[in-house]
Amino acid sequence: MTFVSKLALAAVLTLGAAPAIAQKADKPNAAPELKVSDEFRKPAAAADAALKAKDLATADTQLTAAEAVAKTDDEKYYSTYLRLQLELERKNEAGQMKALGLLASNPKTPADRVNVYGGIYNYMLGGELIKQKKAAEAIPVLLKARQLGTNQPDLPVLLANAYAATGKNAESIAEVNNAIEASKAAGRKPPIDWYKFVIPRVKASGDTAATADWLKRFIAEYPTVQNWRWSIQVFRQGAPAGGGKTDRLNLYRLMRATNALADRGDYADYGFAAQQSGLPWEAVAVIDEGRKSGKIPAGDADVGRTYTASQAAVKSEGSLDALAKQSAAAKDGRTAQQTADAFLASGNYARALELYDLSLQKAGVDADEVNLNRGVALRALGRKDEAKTAFRTVKGAYASTAQLWLASVDFPPLA
Repeated sequence: MTFVSKLALAAVLTLGAAPAIAQKADKPNAAPELKVSDEFRKPAAAADAALKAKDLATADTQLTAAEAVAKTDDEKYYSTYLRLQLELERKNEAGQMKALGLLASNPKTPADRVNVYGGIYNYMLGGELIKQKKAAEAIPVLLKARQLGTNQPDLPVLLANAYAATGKNAESIAEVNNAIEASKAAGRKPPIDWYKFVIPRVKASGDTAATADWLKRFIAEYPTVQNWRWSIQVFRQGAPAGGGKTDRLNLYRLMRATNALADRGDYADYGFAAQQSGLPWEAVAVIDEGRKSGKIPAGDADVGRTYTASQAAVKSEGSLDALAKQSAAAKDGRTAQQTADAFLASGNYARALELYDLSLQKAGVDADEVNLNRGVALRALGRKDEAKTAFRTVKGAYASTAQLWLASVDFPPLA
């Protein structure tokens, strides 16, 4: 990576007019100029002229001669300024860094340029230290660049890398957030790699709510099927047991709703999870979809066993309408919730919604779990605003999964 971005180069090249060498005849009311010896003046002027003509070889020869005779701060400042211009033209980072460091410490450097030179110098040095795998040394240098006012777009990214390499994940996450916000404020779309760098680190912190929030931001910026799949896979890795089978199944449902089921493993695992959760209707439907799409090979024995068992369970369950009548007569809402789950699994979202509402009226159920599934049903029915309300209502163990579902409401399934 080139650590001086194009913006950094532009900043150096447009810092103001080049310093002028004072002539022997003084000019009344002229701005202060550098006073140099005749011995220095000749090669320095020749180097300046060659630079303007883009004759870099001649510029280097003449500038080397000027540097050899530079004795005063004025002469050292002017020759270093010319050296910076030459090394910028040659894209020589080592030469740029050396010149910037010298300019930042020269007493003749204009006050309004000292911090600029020093900031860019520290920015480049920090990047070089990271390339050398000296992250701990890079951090104070990069922070110094920020203190001096450098606002290079890559600065927080470099700091994020350095913090991550030294085990400071919280600081690394904060720096990526800074980079993203700065990029958006400047009207630029944050690179996808920034999200894919930070999200696993947020997940590793164990903060599922923060993970869900970051995934929502990522999907809002890059709403593709592949990114939905990646996001859900990251979210469910090492997920706490709080949500249990409901969370696991609803993450598979979210993959299905966003067309993110990608292969035989996805369909087979989803079908098995549905069957094990006592929802054979859903297992049958998912396996049928997998076979139709060609993702489940014909004759797949393991999937076939799940499918056969699920079909048998559907037949033995009988009419769901009969269970719905029992729900109305039950003393609490648990029967209504279980029947609603069955209707949801069978794809009858309207009836599922009726019975979820009934279960909440009768009480005796986990309202967060019910509202998560209510949101799923409402989303499937196209009732977006109500779905959002349901998902936002969910707290506790199911809250993070609900946040992912909430992110999906405004993004229809992608091809």
